[in-house]
Amino acid sequence: MSNRAEVGTSHNTSRAGEILPLTGVRIIAALWVVVFHIRGNLYVEFPELGRIVSPILNHGDLGVDLFFALSGFVLTLNYVEKMGGRLNRRDTARFLWARLARVWPVYFVTLNIAALWHGWLLMRGGPDPVAPEEFSVLSYLRQLTMVVMWTEPDSERLTWNGPAWSISGEWLAYLLFPLFALLLLRLALVLRIRHLVMLGVMALFPAVLLALVSGTLYSPHLWVLRLLGSFVAGGIACLVARRVARTRRNDTVTAWCSAGFTIGIVAILYLARLTGHERYHVLAVFLFAPLLIALAVSGRGLSRVLSTRPFVLGGYISYSLYLVHMLLIEPIWWAQNVWPEVLAPQTVVTKLVFLSVPVVACVAAYAMWRWVEEPARKTMRAMSKPPARPSPQLGNGAHDTGLDVPRPVHEPA
Repeated sequence: MSNRAEVGTSHNTSRAGEILPLTGVRIIAALWVVVFHIRGNLYVEFPELGRIVSPILNHGDLGVDLFFALSGFVLTLNYVEKMGGRLNRRDTARFLWARLARVWPVYFVTLNIAALWHGWLLMRGGPDPVAPEEFSVLSYLRQLTMVVMWTEPDSERLTWNGPAWSISGEWLAYLLFPLFALLLLRLALVLRIRHLVMLGVMALFPAVLLALVSGTLYSPHLWVLRLLGSFVAGGIACLVARRVARTRRNDTVTAWCSAGFTIGIVAILYLARLTGHERYHVLAVFLFAPLLIALAVSGRGLSRVLSTRPFVLGGYISYSLYLVHMLLIEPIWWAQNVWPEVLAPQTVVTKLVFLSVPVVACVAAYAMWRWVEEPARKTMRAMSKPPARPSPQLGNGAHDTGLDVPRPVHEPA
């Protein structure tokens, strides 16, 4: 098997081996989720906008499935050879600690902000626009340990910070990944590309079929199939990307493919709306993994755009954006209930407020990433390193603390 640097091209890969378009696409997925949560407000304030882009905004929850596929792709890229040979307790412990360092600090901070917010509303007896189903010590502990979704059929009013339900699911995928890596490495050795593609489609099929039958992505326990299906499909997509030879011809072909898959995703969403078969929008998830392959292999077109500095920085803050945005939106909804005359529909103030939500959320996410996510991640990663032996040149017992930890290669949520 080729090494991970060979998945990308010189045009889309950083010096550290990070495949930049896969980082850049994360901000698209995160913003898709953000506008999904305020779509109703945007339709009220801008009716024409609703008629034009509602097929896209109505299904921004698919951004979560795209995140799941990205996670499977990138973890396979970075860890399949390290962990796929055999189960090893030390390697598994290091992997899980690295993932905990990646997701838990921001999760912890936003959970406690949400706790203060809902607790304050409960104490003052005012309306809570998104009141949790349960506000108790046990619920807090389940959320603190990121296991809250594991025994629940759906995420409705479950997590105090709404989007956090998917992080609970993601943590389950991390725990399963060491076993998944064993399987992936062996599949990569014995299967051809067409067989891997078939397996990727099969991984997604159960969730898509049940969503089509039920007409919703939120039928009981469907979240498990969504998570595992997209995660496995993303991992298999990585194996396919590693097989694609880096040639000028393939660079051009995959650039056109990335544009075609993007157009295909949008077309599915609009056709589902135009034909009156809204439930068929879920078919778009079949194109997420192929899109990731094309973006990873190509250095042109959409890949080059997503590799630019604004998109890459957006990708870095995307996890914080995902967990921060509802903490900004819910107070606006609360204020609309408390001061309806100030934030009345169809007023200039209200229009500006909801237009500013994605911008303000990105600013808050950057602050969270800069001063919480990155410092906490580096500190936690340093904690997993064995202490260095005292330097023989130093007579006072001083030693290297190992706190200057280089940024790990491409670790999205």
